Amino acid sequence: MTDKRAWERRDHESNPAYEAFRAYMRIRSCTKVATELGKSVTLITRWSAEHNWVSRITEYDSYLANADADGEINRLGQSRDKILDLMDKLVDLLNMVLDDHMTRREPPTVRWSQAANIAAQVQRNYLLLQSDQKTSEAVVNAMELVKRIEALTASAE
Repeated sequence: MTDKRAWERRDHESNPAYEAFRAYMRIRSCTKVATELGKSVTLITRWSAEHNWVSRITEYDSYLANADADGEINRLGQSRDKILDLMDKLVDLLNMVLDDHMTRREPPTVRWSQAANIAAQVQRNYLLLQSDQKTSEAVVNAMELVKRIEALTASAE
């Protein structure tokens, strides 16, 4: 057994047979491959059977599906990390503005009760994002909270 991937040319596979297999990867029909390459359907069907085209295509499709999933997981993980950093900064900003507000001994406003509510939601989402649950829903929720915090801190200044 070789270390080649299923969609790579086999050692015993002729160039024309491999060219036909490559066409089959796109088209998924022996009849249409035969027409496209100007070969007989009998020949293409024989090559398909001899070189296990169906199982090779299945392995190729599985590889692509896993590659897509791995890429999406990586992308969500990167988004999660960026949002965690941003949430840390925004919580620090909320704390700083609240400390200034309290230093001036000003009574709390509705805006600050909204800020406290958002801060609690931030903490819940922060914990969710820190867990192994790298869901797009958690990322979207965190992004919405970030927008709300930015709006509150901008209007507080």
